[in-house]
Amino acid sequence: MVDISLINPIDQPTGRVRLLNELRSGVNDGRFNSLKAVVAFAKSGPLLRLHSAITVRRALGFRVEAVIGVDQLGTSAQALKFALENFDGIYFTREPGRTFHPKIYIFEGASHARVFVGSNNLTVGGTETNFETSIRLDFSLPSEASALTPFTNLWDELMPSSCPATTVLTTAILENLVADGTVPDERAMRTSVATSGAGGTTAPTPPRSGLPVLPPSALPPKKKKPAKAAAGTSSAPPAVPSPVSLPTVPQSSSAAQALAIQIKPHNNGEIFLSVTAALQYPSFFRFPFNGQTTPKIPGNPSYPQLTPDPVVNIAVFGAASTPILTLNAYPLNTVYYEKKSEIRITASPLVGVVPDYSVMVMAKSSTPGIDYEITIHTPTSPDYAAWVATCNQQMPGGGSLPRKFGWL
Repeated sequence: MVDISLINPIDQPTGRVRLLNELRSGVNDGRFNSLKAVVAFAKSGPLLRLHSAITVRRALGFRVEAVIGVDQLGTSAQALKFALENFDGIYFTREPGRTFHPKIYIFEGASHARVFVGSNNLTVGGTETNFETSIRLDFSLPSEASALTPFTNLWDELMPSSCPATTVLTTAILENLVADGTVPDERAMRTSVATSGAGGTTAPTPPRSGLPVLPPSALPPKKKKPAKAAAGTSSAPPAVPSPVSLPTVPQSSSAAQALAIQIKPHNNGEIFLSVTAALQYPSFFRFPFNGQTTPKIPGNPSYPQLTPDPVVNIAVFGAASTPILTLNAYPLNTVYYEKKSEIRITASPLVGVVPDYSVMVMAKSSTPGIDYEITIHTPTSPDYAAWVATCNQQMPGGGSLPRKFGWL
């Protein structure tokens, strides 16, 4: 029997379940050998975040194809250029007076298939932050092949051999679409949205509701251009950056998946966590810790340490929608000082950037090689008040203004 599950509208804004993570999981899943996407709009954001996974799997024979609409100025030149360079087949569909509007993602393999059907376009909003709904269908093959057939037929009917409105995208055609204004540059799209109010003014922003909204995941770091090799030598190609993503929290899980906590970074880079929180959900921190520190001065005491250091992605947010600081694959030294009953993490790059009482959201990561995704909301962040409200437990001590924490 086909297994059916649902991504609820509130899942993506709060970070419980995000289609981007589901897509990355499908690309990485060895049971699948192809992905076919059929979407109305596409932008580069989710594609860049999936780039590493796609590159690795395509080298092993995995195929990626897509049919993308170019109506309503909703698809960007950057997204189509990415698809031309990284997909095995890319098509666009348009018909005058009609809008191409489906959102379907089909993973296929010899023994298993998975389909997402919903409202999610291939954009950052569609795959991470918007209120969207998507049905996930899992098929066991070949016993449930007949149930999968309508989706494979759907794809076949959209191919140029069956649908006159569909065209194979080429570099020359993309250049024409850009030149005639059909496919805009993403920078122009952002400017248009920012001035979309009446008379070219910015539309008013409604007050925050208090919903604990997570920002989109950070983009992977840009690849550095390789240095020119000296005569007679050769340089190795740059490594493909790892993708960054926010965690998926299964709705059925009763275990805490994210900690929101007010922090006060010290000048030495140390940040005190909460022993109270660690005792509430020991597995979240892998507490008690399994290693021991090595004293810098012989004879000084050794303390329990989380070994190896957890590897984390950190994004710090201020007033803007983009991070003011991003740290990728950062080793987070984590020590329990028994005498004072304190858990301290060390992140020196945050000194001078993160003010006292900023809210740090520390969440388990689903990205291979990354233990936690950390977002820090400073008091100027538009989401700061909502995250402060999430911190519903007060830590003991702390002077006239004790810090607070809460679990998601």
